[in-house]
Amino acid sequence: MKEILQKQHELLRITANNLSNFKNSGLADVELPKKFYLLGAGKASVQIAKSLLERGSYFKDGILIGVEKDRVSGAQVFVGNHPYPDNDSVAASYELLSLARSIPAGETVVFCLSGGASALLCIPPYGIEVEEIQILYKLLLNSGANIQQINTVRKHVCDLKGGKFAEELSHVELITLIESDVPGDDISTIGSGPTVADPSTFREAIDILKEFKLWAKLPESIQRHLIFGEEGVIPENSKVEQLSHLQHKAHIISESEGLAQNIAHSLAQAGYHVWIDEKAYSEDVKSISKKMCSKAIAIVSKKDEIKMPAALIYHGESTVAVKGSGLGGRNQELALIAALSIEGQHPISVLSIGTDGIDGPTDASGAIINSFTTLAARKEKLAPEQFLQNNDSYNFHEAMNTHVKLGPTGINLMDLQVILIG
Repeated sequence: MKEILQKQHELLRITANNLSNFKNSGLADVELPKKFYLLGAGKASVQIAKSLLERGSYFKDGILIGVEKDRVSGAQVFVGNHPYPDNDSVAASYELLSLARSIPAGETVVFCLSGGASALLCIPPYGIEVEEIQILYKLLLNSGANIQQINTVRKHVCDLKGGKFAEELSHVELITLIESDVPGDDISTIGSGPTVADPSTFREAIDILKEFKLWAKLPESIQRHLIFGEEGVIPENSKVEQLSHLQHKAHIISESEGLAQNIAHSLAQAGYHVWIDEKAYSEDVKSISKKMCSKAIAIVSKKDEIKMPAALIYHGESTVAVKGSGLGGRNQELALIAALSIEGQHPISVLSIGTDGIDGPTDASGAIINSFTTLAARKEKLAPEQFLQNNDSYNFHEAMNTHVKLGPTGINLMDLQVILIG
């Protein structure tokens, strides 16, 4: 047990170091003028802006919307709310829109975009209150829908998402720098794609809400808005043909695969045989946890070609259908499911975190567990299955001291799981 805990501490150190040192590697390949206007939104938008300053850029003026107070030379940083937009998000979005409209024609605008922009960049359509948008977001995030489905809906209930902000910048040369947090790196999904064309439709948004049995739970104002859009009363979001003539470019400058490779290199140097699942997953937490733990147990049983000590690395965006009344996030829940799956299978540890340092509506980044975690819980008269049934992974990990709390990291890639065996 002592040896497993020592290895977990080493894993946390390696992971934290790689998160803090991870750079926007693709930024070096993007040609930018020396001076330009800066706009942006998302949990990593401020860090992208700081990377621009480090390479010698100068901002004529700028506004960023992030999740915490910060300072960026030449730009204002507004704070919005995440994961549910609030009046601060809306006020900051109007400030961003006002600056965008005031920029002289022909200038260059760089837009820093990352995950989190769906909540931070939000102007509700006419007749819809921000409190009603919050209801929609909570329903979506607890539904089990994947990020593409969630953002298809969110793009159709906002005056800036789905390429609509790009239309506001039709008079300038626009360069969007994107940090990807979605499987497949679909730029129309990342941050709900405010500056790129949207291939989805109002009809698709309605179908998704009905598929996950959310339609009847929506405020009437949102139902009415979506119906008007489906009937053509409200224009569809910006399509490729509407934006193709504009001087707009988009570049993905950072993604999860690069971070996974960096961590793999560090673990290999520490003596582990490292295997990376190269394809980002997009599954429910139960499915992905089963997949990970099955491979780990196979290695322990010497039924897999990977030799111990081994390290498995996964990255992706899981989903959770919340039915209980507890507190948690998808990484904490995945870790709890894994703890039950590997109970008694020695020696396995599982780290599951949000790379942005925030897991769901909690102060935790995720959790790290091992094959003794649930056994220890039972000795304390705690039933892991009850916590899981109530979607209360946060309080389980808090009781077992298995939380990982990194705080905001300044980057926002997909979730990360690292499994140590042996």
